[in-house]
Amino acid sequence: MSSFKELEHQGWAEKARFYDDHFAGVTRQAIDPLLEGLGDISGRRLIDICCGTGDLAEAAALGGARVTGVDFAEPMIEIARERVPAAQFEVGDAEKLSFEDASFDAATCAFGLWHVADPDSAISEAARVLKPGGTYSYTAWLPPDDGWDMMGLLMTAINKHGTTDVDLPPAPPPFRFAQTAEAENALQASGFGSATIRKEVAIWRGQTGDDLLDLLYKGIVRAPMLIDAQAPDAKQAIIDDIRVGAEAFRDIEGIKMRWPYLAVCVAKDQRY
Repeated sequence: MSSFKELEHQGWAEKARFYDDHFAGVTRQAIDPLLEGLGDISGRRLIDICCGTGDLAEAAALGGARVTGVDFAEPMIEIARERVPAAQFEVGDAEKLSFEDASFDAATCAFGLWHVADPDSAISEAARVLKPGGTYSYTAWLPPDDGWDMMGLLMTAINKHGTTDVDLPPAPPPFRFAQTAEAENALQASGFGSATIRKEVAIWRGQTGDDLLDLLYKGIVRAPMLIDAQAPDAKQAIIDDIRVGAEAFRDIEGIKMRWPYLAVCVAKDQRY
């Protein structure tokens, strides 16, 4: 069986060309909260870890930062290079960055900890490449019971028709770094100080339940893996429930679903 890391890499490489049309509209809403925590970035050297197709890197470059973006999916990097010529991009591993110690003034990671096999190593690497006093800003999705409409709908359908005990490789706990105490402990263990933590909510809009399924299958990796690992009858029932269940979130403009997340900003201890 492929490892969690291998499946994530394969999934994002395959979905890179769909990402901007199906999911980036949600994740882009976290750019301002991520950058606001860094203060004035003009002239500062910033690394965007798990940079995807380059949205955050583009915003940081427009703010005057000297930006380097890193992502493990080469198709993502190819798109980022084409759309953001003002930044530098390279294929790389968040758990083992190729840069020297204390190379950057700031680091960002937009929802990337969800997708790495060893997120503690990714945090330690962010700390290593930051200068003393450098700032790290990341976002992490909150769990379904914090108002994540899509995930609540998905898990209700899976628990009704299927099971979460499916033939997939072991994965890190997805919501660990959206838990304040866990986040602070992990950050301090890597040489960071006290964090500023706040909850934010992104909004996804679509017109039909099929739009939501397109989002799941073309813009996300982990959720469709869980659906596709079900028995055939259960898989179809889950898909049908998601399609119909999306209607519960309809307002006068279409379907509106909340995607709550934690925005975390922390400085590297001056002693490191």
